Amino acid sequence: MITSVKMVKMAKLSLGIMIILIVIILAPMALSATLKGSIYNTKLELETDTFVTINTQPEQKYLSKDGNYQFEVSPGKYTLTAQKVDEETSEEVEIVKEGEYVLDLFLIGGLGDEEDLWSDTEQELDTEVVLDTADNSWRYWLVGIGVLLVIIGIILWWFKKGGKKPIHSTKKDEEEHIPEIKETKTVKELKEELAAEPGYLDETIAIIKRYGGRIYQKELRKEMMHLSESKISLILTELEHKGRIEKIKKGRGNAIILR
Repeated sequence: MITSVKMVKMAKLSLGIMIILIVIILAPMALSATLKGSIYNTKLELETDTFVTINTQPEQKYLSKDGNYQFEVSPGKYTLTAQKVDEETSEEVEIVKEGEYVLDLFLIGGLGDEEDLWSDTEQELDTEVVLDTADNSWRYWLVGIGVLLVIIGIILWWFKKGGKKPIHSTKKDEEEHIPEIKETKTVKELKEELAAEPGYLDETIAIIKRYGGRIYQKELRKEMMHLSESKISLILTELEHKGRIEKIKKGRGNAIILR
C-alpha cells in the first residue's frame, strides 16, 4: 500500500517536471516573431545576391539570392543591414510582440538631385501656406497705398510751388508702367482645383502603374510638367491620405510606391 502511494507521488512529480520542461522549451517559440521583406535597387527592382544580417544573439546572416529575406527574432530592438559590393543600407527595427513584421530595404544611392528637387518643392509649398494663413496681409497693402499717395502728393505740391506742371504721360505709357501682380495660388485654392478636377489623381495613379508601381518623385514631375510643383505635391499628399500610395523617405527625397 505504501509502495503504491509512493509510486503515485512519483508519477505526479514526473508529470509536473515534464510540464515545466515543455513550458520552458515552448516559451521562446511562442514569443518569437517573423521579420521578412524585400531588397530593392535604384531602379526599384529586386536586388539579388545581397548579404543581409541582423544583430540578434547570436547574429543571423543570410545571402538573399532572389531579393527576399526572412528571420525569426525575439521581441527587442535590432539593426538590419543589407550589403552588396560597395552599397550598404541599415534600418532600425523594433519587435514589440510575436507576429509577422515586414520591412523592405532600399540600396539607393545618388539621391542628391532628387533631394534638392524635393527640398525646393517643400520650400515653395511652405511659402504658399504662409501666404494663405496671413489674415492681416491687407494691412500691408493699405500702408503701401498710403505711402504712395503721400509721395504723389509731395510731387504735385513741388510742381505747383515751382510753377511747373507735371509732365503728363500718355495712356500707353501708364499701361506700360503698371506693375504686374503675379497671382500666387494658395494651398486652399489648389485643393479646390483638385476637388474640381478628380482626373489628376487618376492620372497620377496611371503614371505610377506604368512605371511598375514604383517611381521617383523626380520622374513623376517630369511626367506631369503641365502641373505646378505645388499641385503635384498636394496630389501625392491626397493619394497618401486615401491610402493609394506610400512615400518612402530617404534623406530629403521620396520614392513613391503604389499600394
